[in-house]
Amino acid sequence: MAFTANSLADGQLATSAGTLYTATAVKAYLKNLFLFNTNAAEQTVELYLKRSGGTSRLWKRYVLAQYESADVLDKELLLGSGDLIEGLTTTATAVNYYIAGVTEA
Repeated sequence: MAFTANSLADGQLATSAGTLYTATAVKAYLKNLFLFNTNAAEQTVELYLKRSGGTSRLWKRYVLAQYESADVLDKELLLGSGDLIEGLTTTATAVNYYIAGVTEA
C-alpha cells in the first residue's frame, strides 16, 4: 500500500455549508485542520462530517474572535472513500481553512 503525505485542501469558508474536503483515496488520515478568522468581526464556524452515502452531521462549532485561530483535530481523523467535511461561517471569505494529512491508495 502506498501512503502519501499531502496538503489536502485549503480555502475560505462560505456562509452556506460547502464541501471543504472529500476523501477520494481508500483511506485518508487527517492530521491537521486549522481555521483562522481574518475578519474584524467575530465569526461562528460550523463543521459537518458526512460519511459516504450518509447525512451531514454537525461535528464541531467554534466562535472565533478577530485574528483568532483554532486547531480542530485533537487526534487523527480517519475518512473512507466518499466521506467528506463541510463547513460554513458567519461572513463569506472571513475564515481561512487548511487541511493536511496522509492518503492511502
